[in-house]
Amino acid sequence: MAQAGGSEIDGSRAYFLAIAIELALKAYLLQRGISDDWNRIHLRHDLNKALRCARMAGLRHLPDSLPQLISALSPLYASGALSFGQGRPVLLMTPEAADEVVSGLLSAVAAAMDDNGQADT
Repeated sequence: MAQAGGSEIDGSRAYFLAIAIELALKAYLLQRGISDDWNRIHLRHDLNKALRCARMAGLRHLPDSLPQLISALSPLYASGALSFGQGRPVLLMTPEAADEVVSGLLSAVAAAMDDNGQADT
């Protein structure tokens, strides 16, 4: 059911989008020398924090709507609600647009890793 100004997304689709975001951001951080242990202890499943850290580590050329998507997914993902099917986030974009945002993130991470993680000057 859609709510005013947003699209409700299926819980399993939202869960898979959140996993893709988390793994992409953490892969970038690993490539930049941030350990898996550090990611696990300090970031856990907080997508907002992972995005901030990846940006601080030099990740650029991200989709404009990524912070908005992460803001909708992160609280339910971090709490475990998405993995248990208890959450259906309301997005300010269509589910298809959310897919495109995640695709753009994956492309940005792949490009950054191809460039050995060098930040733009």
